[in-house]
Amino acid sequence: MFANTSIDISDGLIADLEKLINKQKLTYRLILDDIQISKNLKKIIIQKRLDKISFISKGDDYQILFTAKSSKSRIINQTAKSLGIKISKIGKICSNLEKSQIIDQKGNKIAIKSKGYSHGF
Repeated sequence: MFANTSIDISDGLIADLEKLINKQKLTYRLILDDIQISKNLKKIIIQKRLDKISFISKGDDYQILFTAKSSKSRIINQTAKSLGIKISKIGKICSNLEKSQIIDQKGNKIAIKSKGYSHGF
């Protein structure tokens, strides 16, 4: 189809994204505002003046994360619309010439304290 790789997000967005790119000498650039959260969580974050970044890698999200070539975006969007599936583009995969990063609405790099759950095998 159109996905190059995919993984379920159960251990946290960043932890599972790093598993997805594994040891391929790739990095990622995520846009914090493009990472979807529930309406209830958004409400709590606003009410309690919390940082969204603290919640994006808690785990148990049970969403599918996938990568695809940008040339496939039209077919992906058409397919999602016809199936009634919401898809959000949250960033891009990059070469390892730049470090992995999460960018806020002002263009600042954000440090993340926890990447998610780590299995101790």
